[in-house]
Amino acid sequence: MINEDSSKYLEAVYTTKLVALDGTAASQKIIDDSGAHLVLSSGTSVKNPLIFSGLASTDYSFDAAIPSLLNQYTIECTNTLPTGYYLNYWYERGVTPVYGTDFEANHPSFANNGNTTVPDVTKQERLISTTETYIQTCLKTQLPANVSGHDAVFGVTNGKTYGSWLIFTAARAGYTPHDGFNAECFAAFEQKYKDSEKVDSAGKPLNEGFDANDVAKDALAITAMGYDARNVAGYNLIEMLTNGKNPSDGYFVGQVSEFAIDSYQYLPGQEASYIHDLAAKALTGTVTHSDPLIDMYVMEFQPIAAYYDPNAKEGDQFYDVKQAMEKVFIPYFSAHQGYTGLLYSGISYNNPWSNAQSFIMLGMGNVNLFQTSFIKNGYTMLDILPATTESFSADEGQIARGYEALVRSYRGEKQIFDCTDMVNSTVKVNNAIVALPAVDTITSNNKEAAQTALNNVDKVLTSLTLTDSQKSSIDMTKYNAVKAKLGTQIPVVTPVNCIYQTHVENIGWQDLKTNGDMSGTQGQSLRLEGIKISLNTAANLEIQYQTHIENIGWEDAWKSNGDLSGTTGRSLRLEAIRIQLTGDDADNYDIYYQVHAQNVGWMGWAKNGENAGTAGFSYRLEGIKIVVVPKGEAAPTTTIDNDQAFISNNS
Repeated sequence: MINEDSSKYLEAVYTTKLVALDGTAASQKIIDDSGAHLVLSSGTSVKNPLIFSGLASTDYSFDAAIPSLLNQYTIECTNTLPTGYYLNYWYERGVTPVYGTDFEANHPSFANNGNTTVPDVTKQERLISTTETYIQTCLKTQLPANVSGHDAVFGVTNGKTYGSWLIFTAARAGYTPHDGFNAECFAAFEQKYKDSEKVDSAGKPLNEGFDANDVAKDALAITAMGYDARNVAGYNLIEMLTNGKNPSDGYFVGQVSEFAIDSYQYLPGQEASYIHDLAAKALTGTVTHSDPLIDMYVMEFQPIAAYYDPNAKEGDQFYDVKQAMEKVFIPYFSAHQGYTGLLYSGISYNNPWSNAQSFIMLGMGNVNLFQTSFIKNGYTMLDILPATTESFSADEGQIARGYEALVRSYRGEKQIFDCTDMVNSTVKVNNAIVALPAVDTITSNNKEAAQTALNNVDKVLTSLTLTDSQKSSIDMTKYNAVKAKLGTQIPVVTPVNCIYQTHVENIGWQDLKTNGDMSGTQGQSLRLEGIKISLNTAANLEIQYQTHIENIGWEDAWKSNGDLSGTTGRSLRLEAIRIQLTGDDADNYDIYYQVHAQNVGWMGWAKNGENAGTAGFSYRLEGIKIVVVPKGEAAPTTTIDNDQAFISNNS
């Protein structure tokens, strides 16, 4: 029947009978003659656990519900008991008759009445607007105007504990308790990480030793307020979530970390494998759950919802996500939506965990909450909004976060964990600063590009409306250094031709090669035995080189400017080489060199005196490429069979 106190619930109608434990007629007569009956304990209001969702009744565990109900009562007698007798009662599994056949035979069964009528646009808009008002009311209740940002991060006000989840939810819903609240919160986060005193030997912030679950929630709150989680008093919260040095026992730390990393595309493109793993896990049914754990089940898979595209086709990158959402999760949510439109929790009908986490996943996936599969008895998920005190009793801000996710989906806004709609964010400025070239790589050749990058920082800054707190949170050190460098006389970098010649087994000296061309052989199993290298340039620049020779090791002295390094006529292989520039202009250039080694192939590029080749394997060098470029330029793009420039088998 419908609960008289609220139209929200369906309740079971039940009766109790006191029976003698020994089953004798004499004992039963004493009970009956006494007029024994159950009365509600003094000061207790009925909390009926027999609340149903509209699911088949077999999905509900009565074993826990019955004792929970009966324990709220005491036994009283209308008539006096015989001398020496007293009555007590208890519920005992498998013994108490109410548990047995009689009870099982009277399982209540509720069926939806079949009304799946989709509300018209006017009603949809009214429901959404009412929900938006409800969200603000919830947040005002839980985060009132007298709460400081410091207490929101650290402590308690008015007997309530706050925290990053509530700060995040308020920011995403556009609610602030008072002017300057976000600035107060960020200052408190800075204090929190400073107070950790986790620094390296040089006193610089150390991004390890924190709890990753807490870090992820902090990063979400910081990002949602328009700050950059990569610089919180010098600490990089995003690095903390990816460096493997911040373990946590928190629930679903991987999922929350993913939300934080993706919240402002801090590491674009890194999430794909993780999302595919989750989709595969869902589709193969690797994870099972029971009804009371709906929220736990949902939270494990929430990240995939952000990649759901109902129009994805087989062969598309996230077609597996479409399958998981449409074969597993959307039907699951529909099946667990109850008689009043809310989602069954297995604990109580308005349990915030189950409803909130389900709403979040549906909202993230932009699933239409007004489709027929989500209309039960004419009710949508938004027709009955729980009382704020009831909704927030378990987790402050969680149900508001769930409703905010649904509202954002309906309004066509960014999903709740995608904070890139925070236009005035310091992340944009910091990204522009990161794109600046390193000061020591700026030359006359790339000066214009560096100036363009510097101008872009200025352009981003002037395009945003940042608070003083946001501006002061930006580390302008690199910007100022680049600006200062561009204001000085930058030496002109003149072209440099690198000329080299190798002595090859069975061939002898080959023709001269220049600027990245291959000298030596490939695929002929012929060793390099000697090399000469020189430069042709107007710059004040010279070249030195040293080789590692079979049976000899590294040469005692560097050779330079066309001198022979290695041997001829002795059939000794070169195994490794190192090359460096000297002269007044050496700081304005980089020299790159790449070798082809026996059994390895083309190795990675080495530069500026680094070793290239192998040691301890007795592998011959077979070919080499050398090029000189202005300081800071990347190595040429070439075939690489092994990313390492040098490998050693020596202990």
